[in-house]
Amino acid sequence: MEKKIVISKGTIKGKFKGFKNSHTVFELSSGQIWRQNEAKFMNYFSVNPEVEIISKDGKNYLEISAHGVLEAVEVIRIK
Repeated sequence: MEKKIVISKGTIKGKFKGFKNSHTVFELSSGQIWRQNEAKFMNYFSVNPEVEIISKDGKNYLEISAHGVLEAVEVIRIK
């Protein structure tokens, strides 16, 4: 199993409402834009949560760690 590699760290710009579907878009304060690339649902509300974009096993994931929650979802960069 491949070790995770951190590609980017930052915060999601504005409100984060969780993972909804493969059309959910996450804009980081750095201007990077990532789109959810898998069917995964998680309801969670936060404002400007800190995230990491990681590479693991040839795929990219947005990983959120806030208030005891540690979740990740596969993403692709669109900007």
